[in-house]
Amino acid sequence: MNIDSTYQRRLWWLLLLAFLMSGTQSAVAVTRIHPGHVINFTISGHQEFSGKFTVLQNGTVEYPLLAGIPLNGLTPDDLKDLLRSVLLRFEMEPEIFIIISEQKVLKFQAFGEIHNPGSYEIEGSLNLQQALTMVGGPTEYADYMHIRILRYEEDRRLDLDINLRDYFKQDSLILPPDIQDGDIIIVPYQTIDYNIRVLGEVNAPGFYFIDEGDDLMDAIQKAGGFKTNPDVKRIMHITNISGQYTKNIINVHKIIQSGQYQNLPHINYGDVIVVPRREEWRNFWTWMAKWRDVILFTTSLLILDKYLNERN
Repeated sequence: MNIDSTYQRRLWWLLLLAFLMSGTQSAVAVTRIHPGHVINFTISGHQEFSGKFTVLQNGTVEYPLLAGIPLNGLTPDDLKDLLRSVLLRFEMEPEIFIIISEQKVLKFQAFGEIHNPGSYEIEGSLNLQQALTMVGGPTEYADYMHIRILRYEEDRRLDLDINLRDYFKQDSLILPPDIQDGDIIIVPYQTIDYNIRVLGEVNAPGFYFIDEGDDLMDAIQKAGGFKTNPDVKRIMHITNISGQYTKNIINVHKIIQSGQYQNLPHINYGDVIVVPRREEWRNFWTWMAKWRDVILFTTSLLILDKYLNERN
């Protein structure tokens, strides 16, 4: 028996077995894409087409080249073929590298002035604003300025006080803080100290939550604006300064006529605004109209009296 031929046959069998085993391992390692997966796209030479994206619940990703295309059930090789067909518009032989990983489940709790308090979990990440949306949103009495996040890190508890309104400003480029696994979100109730009250000749008198920098007219607009007969020259502004309430009479008509809107007083938490009803005697034209009516009535009486005397 030829030893060399026997050795060659064994070598071929070993190579064939290794090939079959590698094929089996590859088949086991193949992952089919489903919502919650994180796909890391790397396109050699095209940084603008590279990035990490999470598969959404509808099976799509926000990756620009594949936006709106459902990827549910595809294997990494299927995804490469799909992406290669798109990239051929930019390069003949694009080098594509794709890594698919499982998304970690994030658990958190939310309580207080929200519509659906309780425990939640989500595959992926989210910030505070997204978490509040997920739990049904805050109620109309929620205090956005003092939202608390209880968090445990390395056997110590952190109590974070978040002013969410700071992130709503138009010039703010900072996103709300991210929620971490195990966080407890508490949305407190607005107390009277964090509101103002608008009374009198406005369309919707009541309590209102103000924004930082609001002035007297901003507060009146929140209350639906003026009614038909307000005394805009005698608006009362009651404010708390160093624990003592001070009453000021504001001539809003004069300020608006002069165009000096910066002279409108700023509103602080706990302030009270009273818009009085315009008294008729303060209205010059109303007063003149009354005098006109009196003069016409008196003249009519005199004419009638003269006519009767002439008849007699």
